[in-house]
Amino acid sequence: MPDDLPLAERPHPVRTHAWSRGFRYWEWFFAVSTAAVALRIWSGADPVSTDLAASAWIAALVLWYLVLGRRLVTTDYTVADLDARLARLYRLGVVALFVPLALTDGDALLLLFPVITHLFWLVPLRPTIAVVVVLNFVPVLADAFRGEPLGDVLWTVPVCAVTAFASIALGVFIHRVIDQSVDRYELIEELEDSRAEVERLSHEAGVGAERRRLGAELHDTVTQGLSSIIMLSQAARAAADESRREEHLLLIEQTARANLAEARAMVEALADGDAGAVEAEAALAELSEAAGAAFDVEGEPRGLAPATAVALVRAVQEALRNAGKHAAGAAVRVRLAYRESTVAVSVADDGPGFDPEAPSSGFGLRGTRNRLTGLGGRFEVDSVPGGGSTVRLEVPA
Repeated sequence: MPDDLPLAERPHPVRTHAWSRGFRYWEWFFAVSTAAVALRIWSGADPVSTDLAASAWIAALVLWYLVLGRRLVTTDYTVADLDARLARLYRLGVVALFVPLALTDGDALLLLFPVITHLFWLVPLRPTIAVVVVLNFVPVLADAFRGEPLGDVLWTVPVCAVTAFASIALGVFIHRVIDQSVDRYELIEELEDSRAEVERLSHEAGVGAERRRLGAELHDTVTQGLSSIIMLSQAARAAADESRREEHLLLIEQTARANLAEARAMVEALADGDAGAVEAEAALAELSEAAGAAFDVEGEPRGLAPATAVALVRAVQEALRNAGKHAAGAAVRVRLAYRESTVAVSVADDGPGFDPEAPSSGFGLRGTRNRLTGLGGRFEVDSVPGGGSTVRLEVPA
């Protein structure tokens, strides 16, 4: 069935399911009850003509059920005009067949319960209630038709009223249970659809954020590194003396090695999204060597989360870049320390230093701070003019 049907025209989502599971038991009950009533009719003292007439009415009632009633109570019923007319026709047919059956033989009144129960599966409910009331008072009509004393007929009235009230109460209760089940079914479907939509949007948002992050990482590493290499190559080609050319070539080598080290760290971190053991030590050592900085390790080395490893490599590269820019020729030391629940890195130089509070147009250190803060870490810059500088960072690991 297409999904674009209006809600009012869709099949009852629970009615078919619940009825299909218990329907066969009711049909067996109806079949056994009908056979038992027919056997009781034929075992009585009534004339054969009466038994034949009652059996004919029973057969007509069963045939009416098989032709129309079974179709109405087993298919997905809605409030469409055509189905409503068929349901109304079936109800009237049941009354028209059951009343003469009950008047023909009183034992046929035993079929009242199985006949009434299946009518409550027809919607809307209100017409069914009217038919059920009529069927419950058929015994009064049967007693009067057989010429029973007036007292006996009047005594049957309150009994029929009680059974009619009980039948209506049971039918209303069944419909309320079904309606609540339908509401819960639809609510669960809406919640499942909403959850699937949230998961889809979250996935798309995550993919978008990852793309933006990778774009920023590539911009900060590969593109900047290649731009530097291009500019240094142009400067080397234009250099007038050999020493100047060698200096540019050395810078090209250092820049390429630094970017290669960071690219390797990024590839290792992103190669397996579920990897929880990324070794950052080798990449940091290679970065330090490329920048001419000393590198020390404290504690027992261990694998780091991919995001943590990339953040450390990016932070150290930015610190080394700043050291090379502002403290050219100064001694630089990189220290990696593995602690119980964190990993810390410091990049210190004995250069001229600077004022960390002074306004800066650069985004490098600020971006590094934001990246580490997002991982639950901390980032500090300790420097004074003329006293060197130290960059300290620590992240959970």
